[in-house]
Formats: sequence, structure tokens, C-alpha cells
Amino acid sequence: MSSTNPSQRKRKNKGKGPPGPDQAGAQYPTAGSTAVDAPPGYITLYVAFFREGNFRLPISKFTASVLRNYGVHISQINVIGLPRITHLEYVCRAYRIEPAFEMFNVFYSVTYTSGFYSFQARTGVAPVCSVPLKSLHDWKQKFFYIRRIPKVDAMEDYAAQDWYKKITHKATAISQLEEMALVGAGMSLLWVPKNPLGVPVYSYQGKF
Repeated sequence: MSSTNPSQRKRKNKGKGPPGPDQAGAQYPTAGSTAVDAPPGYITLYVAFFREGNFRLPISKFTASVLRNYGVHISQINVIGLPRITHLEYVCRAYRIEPAFEMFNVFYSVTYTSGFYSFQARTGVAPVCSVPLKSLHDWKQKFFYIRRIPKVDAMEDYAAQDWYKKITHKATAISQLEEMALVGAGMSLLWVPKNPLGVPVYSYQGKF
């Protein structure tokens, strides 16, 4: 894949790297602080959300809708649960399907274990994820602070929906994605099409 892409332009940033803690409204925990010691007006986010879960700030409308409809705060989600939200959004956008909470609720239901909420794959539904994340050790130890659930039944006719057939045609694994993959799905925060109505494309060895 070439280092430049004629269909893309890089968003203008004041600095060369990603926003620092001050720009993002974040604070690093002081020595001896725990995840429950967030200062007033701040919440706790875990580093693994970004590293293993492809999570980005600002939070996407889809992620917000999933959390809002389940009545769960993002700080209550474990490291296995959040990547399932971002994975489904990526799959939908790769197929040019606008993701919605009702779609996510077809594939997953809410679970609660050891003080955190997560999402368990429903039985009797074609998988959208072929290789879910395995348990990650010590993920609760790496966090920072940033400013600032009931059971929901799946829709009855989900199997007849076109989006369901498309995104379950071939299940994919949850994995850490390269930035250009996020560009292709329209989820990148670093690159956007020159034309707002354009479609991102890949450039590799002179071919698109």
C-alpha cells in the first residue's frame, strides 16, 4: 500500500502526533490511584479499549446508541465487550451499511460478571465474528481519566433483513486494524475523502 493516496487528504493537526492528554481532556492517574478515583467531572477509560478494541474518541454515534439503549456506561464495559461494538460497526461500514443498535442486539445480549458488563453472542444466530477476543490479563491496571442494564430482546424479523444477510455471509475476526482499513470503512479520524461525497479507495503498487 503506498504511503500516499490521491483520494484522501490528511486532516490538519496542530502537532505531528495524535492529541495529547491536555488536548483530549484526559488526565493520567497519579501514583496509587485506582479506576474508581476519577476526579470530579471525569470518567475512567482503559487503554485496552484503544489498543485491542479499535476504540476512538470522540465516541461514535453507533457506540453511544448501543450503550444508551442498554443503559450501560462505557466505564462499566469490560475489555472483551467493547471490541464487539466496534467490530460490528466496522463490518457494517465496510459493506456501506449504516449500523444501528437493533442490529447489534440481534447478535449479542448483555451479561454481567465480576463488576463489569459485556456482550455474549446469542444462540441460533449466524456469527458475525469468527474469532472473538480471548481474555486479556491485567487490563484493569492500565487506565486514564477523561472528561465527561436491562435485557433487550432482538428484533423479530432480523433474519429477513438485507444487512443481516450481508454481514453474516462471512464472519470475520476482531483484530487490531491498520489506519488504512479504517479509512476504507469511513471510520478513520486521520483521513477523509477530498470530496465529502467521495468513497475512500486503496492505492497499492499503482492499482486502486
